[in-house]
Amino acid sequence: MSDAHIKPLSLSDRIAVVDVLRGLAVGGILIGNLQWFSGYGWLPPSLASLNPATDQLARFLVHAFVEGKFYSIFSFLFGFGFALQIARAEDRGDTKGLLFKRRLTWLFVIGATHAFLLWSGDILSVYALMGFVLLLFRRKSNESLLKWAGILLAVPVAFYILSFVLFVAFAPPDVMTQISAMQFEMWNNAIQTVSTGSYTQIFRDYNLNMLFGRWMGLIMQMRLPKILAMFLLGVYAYRIGVFQNPERHRTLIRRVMIYGLGFGLILNVIFAAFAKSEADFPPTLAGVIGVAAYAYGVPALALGIAALVVSLWQSSKVKRVLGLLEPVGRMALTNYLLQSIVCVTLFYGYGFGLFGRFGAVGSTLIGLAIFAAQIVASGLWMRFFRYGPMEWIWRQLTYGKRLSLFLDRASPRP
Repeated sequence: MSDAHIKPLSLSDRIAVVDVLRGLAVGGILIGNLQWFSGYGWLPPSLASLNPATDQLARFLVHAFVEGKFYSIFSFLFGFGFALQIARAEDRGDTKGLLFKRRLTWLFVIGATHAFLLWSGDILSVYALMGFVLLLFRRKSNESLLKWAGILLAVPVAFYILSFVLFVAFAPPDVMTQISAMQFEMWNNAIQTVSTGSYTQIFRDYNLNMLFGRWMGLIMQMRLPKILAMFLLGVYAYRIGVFQNPERHRTLIRRVMIYGLGFGLILNVIFAAFAKSEADFPPTLAGVIGVAAYAYGVPALALGIAALVVSLWQSSKVKRVLGLLEPVGRMALTNYLLQSIVCVTLFYGYGFGLFGRFGAVGSTLIGLAIFAAQIVASGLWMRFFRYGPMEWIWRQLTYGKRLSLFLDRASPRP
């Protein structure tokens, strides 16, 4: 079929609760990312322990209940969207997923530009690359998808245990002193560069280094298998029709909600208590416990939150409140990129230079304020326009033709 017959989903074809979840995920990702934008996440442990008790508590709560959970929801929804797009493509006779590959290619370009020029913590380029890996699983059975997801979630635990054993066996005696000194040096350099530097200085002396460190972290922390596992669970959710027909899957949704929230909350508290990150370095025995709790607690809590939202969506009163997040989710790409623009303007030297001046409480409040503004702005924008600005550009690049940005008032409302 020619490209002229290919077009994006119409407003009436969108699944509203999926957009709500996507909007919620964008907000949660912002709160998690604020620790790196503002700098409090880079604090060496000895300095972090001197923070006020309120900041230490807020950091623990972000660590336990935010970090990793919302990018996992986003990954899950990416897999769901992948399955939806592949199904539509095959209905058109596109059995090779050519349109989806174009979509991934342009997503990578957008994400790489974001990472290179603005903020090294970009996730879009990672999703694009892992999306090409996901294509290898599109013919797998539902049972196979679940098995592969289980295997991929276990990989980080096995890798960390191996790292711990090798570290204990071969690490030099003074390695902890060296690491502590390196943490202080990195923190001091970051404060000096990010809070006062020009765009060129920050780009050269901070962002490029952080970009290299980012990809090293993705590999060493085994985050890529985690992302792929959530992709596969999203594909499975599409195939069985969880979001398309939630009434039919009420029992499954309730079980995921109960067990996901129950085990997820417990495991994430354990993770936050034992580990400083999803893969502490240097490896420790406490880190092994934390990594294991993270590997299974994060997807459990992410799916539990998603199931809770789907359950609440069935109530007309709650639906009106949750519906405020729908426009945010419909323009998730724009909102994600806009968060970076706002945050680097606030915290970097070529903006207001507030890097390192806020702890977890202040940074989280700033994040909530930004997200509240995005809820309002997204709602206003989607009253008049069919897509968010970046969504519009991305779709035109993907489909290779001009698309109308303005909303046709004769079209049914989403």
